[in-house]
Amino acid sequence: MKQSFSKLGFIHRRLWQRDGLYRLAMLLGPAPLLGCLVAAGVWRAAGPIIHPRPPALPWAKVDRPPLWSNGDGQPHVVMPSRPLPPSGANGGLVGYTPGWDAWIAPIEVSAADVDVTTRRLGRFVINSSAVDMAQIIRQEPADSLFVGTGIGFLAVRAAGVYAISARFDRPAAPRANCLVRLAFGPHRVTSAIEAGVHDDFSRTYEAARFYLQPGLYWIGWAFGCWRGRETTGLGRMTLLIGHPGDTGLEPARADDIVRPDSGTR
Repeated sequence: MKQSFSKLGFIHRRLWQRDGLYRLAMLLGPAPLLGCLVAAGVWRAAGPIIHPRPPALPWAKVDRPPLWSNGDGQPHVVMPSRPLPPSGANGGLVGYTPGWDAWIAPIEVSAADVDVTTRRLGRFVINSSAVDMAQIIRQEPADSLFVGTGIGFLAVRAAGVYAISARFDRPAAPRANCLVRLAFGPHRVTSAIEAGVHDDFSRTYEAARFYLQPGLYWIGWAFGCWRGRETTGLGRMTLLIGHPGDTGLEPARADDIVRPDSGTR
């Protein structure tokens, strides 16, 4: 059994390093974890051929990606997803441009969770640290409830301890339910379902701390608000970053988040 888990861990690491869709599945929720299921299926199918023996017990199902936790007070160590590119003549990173690649995605709401499906519709770009529901509503709406999703890379230019969090704000308006989900590397920083928010609601979620070396680190989010069976256009999620030496969290800088140019993907 220990050897089986070791093999699955090896498969997970290789998929994480090489497959962007696999990393995106870790953000979206239970249904999209197709990479894990395929890897597990291949390993279980090959097991009797490589090591003929009675089948092992099924490995534990992971319902959703875990949250980062700072229970011991120590920053997490995360390896870069990609090396830090050289700087160009304009000061930007060669092959990358500031901002998020974003889409809208249908959601399935249950009493226990919100599942963001893998369908990605209406691609657009966000060039700021804040994601406003108005930007999401302006895209071609799906024929069902939907949220916005975005992916990019946190560009770390200096080694040190970074803090990552999100803030959710909604002005006075009729009650609505909202999903605020932020992922960094293999785990989520926060995954909150705010039910019935109204009357100038604002919340900053607990930050996760990381010791990071220079490089590009995968980061993604899912955000949206709805009332009944209708997506509503009020609400904002802001990415907050604490850089080495900062005394608190601030909205991400203009060059903190980058996305690949078309030839770098």
